[in-house]
Amino acid sequence: MIKKLIILLLLQNICACMYAQLPADSIAAIRSRLKNANTDSATFNALMDLSQGYRFSNIDSAIYYVDRAIELSRSLKNAADEANALSHKGYILLETGDIPASLQFQIDALHLSENFSDPIIQAFTLNRIGNVYSEIGDYKKSLEFYRKATDLFSSIHQIGYVNNELSNIGNAYEMMGILDSAKIYQQEVYAYSLTNTDRYAITYGEMRRRLGKVEERLGNYDSALMHYRVGVIESIKDVDLNNLSLNYLDMAKLFYDLKIYDSSLVYAKNTLSTAGSISLKRAIYEASGLLANLFKIKNQSDSSLVYTVLSSAIKDSLYGHKKIQALERILLSEQERQQQFQHEQEQLRQQYKTISLVAVLGIFLVIGIILFRNNKREQKANKILQNTLADLKSTQAQLIQSEKMASLGELTAGIAHEIQNPLNFVNNFSEVSNELVDEMNDELDKGDINEAKIIAADIKQNLEKINHHGKRADAIVKGMLQHSQTSTGKKEPTNINALADEYLRLSYHGLRAKDKEFNATMKTDFDESIGNINIIPQDIGRVLLNLYNNAFYAVNEKKKQQPENYEPTVSIKTKKLDGKIEISVKDNGNGIPQKIIDKIFQPFFTTKPTGQGTGLGLSLSYDIVKAHGGEIKANTKEDEFTEFVIQLPISV
Repeated sequence: MIKKLIILLLLQNICACMYAQLPADSIAAIRSRLKNANTDSATFNALMDLSQGYRFSNIDSAIYYVDRAIELSRSLKNAADEANALSHKGYILLETGDIPASLQFQIDALHLSENFSDPIIQAFTLNRIGNVYSEIGDYKKSLEFYRKATDLFSSIHQIGYVNNELSNIGNAYEMMGILDSAKIYQQEVYAYSLTNTDRYAITYGEMRRRLGKVEERLGNYDSALMHYRVGVIESIKDVDLNNLSLNYLDMAKLFYDLKIYDSSLVYAKNTLSTAGSISLKRAIYEASGLLANLFKIKNQSDSSLVYTVLSSAIKDSLYGHKKIQALERILLSEQERQQQFQHEQEQLRQQYKTISLVAVLGIFLVIGIILFRNNKREQKANKILQNTLADLKSTQAQLIQSEKMASLGELTAGIAHEIQNPLNFVNNFSEVSNELVDEMNDELDKGDINEAKIIAADIKQNLEKINHHGKRADAIVKGMLQHSQTSTGKKEPTNINALADEYLRLSYHGLRAKDKEFNATMKTDFDESIGNINIIPQDIGRVLLNLYNNAFYAVNEKKKQQPENYEPTVSIKTKKLDGKIEISVKDNGNGIPQKIIDKIFQPFFTTKPTGQGTGLGLSLSYDIVKAHGGEIKANTKEDEFTEFVIQLPISV
């Protein structure tokens, strides 16, 4: 009996120190709207606004008006309004410390909102479920709901609420001890608040308090106190008794930790009086426990006992056995509902798969019947169909090999450029020799044997030159045939420097053969200590040819944009590393945009205009290098350069 009397007297003292509610004219204006509302929608909105208006100053009034809003929405069977009101009541109940009821209302609101599409109601509900999980210490779960709410608010461009969620995320990180991330999030919200005028979306007193908590955890006590004090001012300005209480509480706890007990006592009492005016039980519980310790330190045992009794009573109402059991039942029920939902979704997916399979089988059956009847009726049509199918398969196979053939075409173009010179000699000397034969016959007809012999000697020299240049052409053709052979997959010792230099020359001549105006500087830096390595030369040659072609293409495109002060340059470098060799192909072209750099090795992805690339070159190059046990990667900077680096093991 004495214990109950102490609590009653203390709570009466707390309530006597109530702070002002919202300005009377604001409340009066909303009451006037409620009185004069001529539609159900206007009535509902006025009830919700009154509940929100009293939320930070008079919890009982806030609950009274939201209950009326719930009743109205249910009588009208308006699911969206009901979900909104249920979520709001759960939010209010969380501030009173009734965690199980708060969670139940939020879950009911979320389930109800699944029947209609209103992202802002769903976002608020997800946010408030995150608050409940944060209150019970499950910060990972709270982060999950805060991030979902952030995504929804972002999708509807509610930037103020997005920043509120970022503050919640930062607070969760602070409670988890991840202080660097917590500070980054809170500072981002603070920077936004400097230019923001929507004091409803961001609670300024709460934002300052959270900045203070991070600074306090980091040991920056002066900065923490500054934020708490500004938080008090902002909370008074917004008539936000909730965060006013919590700012007082955090200041009291900080002064207590710093052993400044008189200041701690003042702010603990401020906390108790403010929190008591709005039934903020968690703050009352912590403040009364703190006051009990402070009076114990001051050897005032009677006062210490009073606050100890109050703390114990509030603790039972917050965390008593029945509350814990209720919370566990709700969490278990929601977990079972989620499992049931997942089970139903899995069954639905299986049904869809079964229906799809039956549909596909039905389609195949119909196609089979049609094909069978067509086969019986018209052999000619069947033959055309078979030819078309064969062409399709051939086209499919050719597409996979198209890049190899393109590489072979570039190689052939380069060699064709080289073979043109000896062929010109052969043609020229053949024409001259043909004319000399006619002259020799004329001299023989005249009987001038000596002149005929001189002409015959010239013809012999021409034939020797024709033979010489013919052998040159023959050697080039043999080299072309050797390079165009399909890879056997057999590795052999190969001089990688010679291979890189040879394909560089062929790639350059190939491009020159197609575009006589193209010119570029080629720089080579070969590490002669590499020697021979075990590779499939035709395959690695294709990789190099593809990289060279891309590099020359890049510098040629940039040259078209900067004809005056730009020198196209392609640099090739090899070097020996620890157990590996590295081949670098670098150009000073336009580079590759960062947004697509991760896609360049995907099949059929190309940045070249239609008809100028298949999108298979880098993909095949990637596969070839991987098959050799190596790696290929790209380094680039837009408007400056692109560098492809190949690493191959020396011993495979």
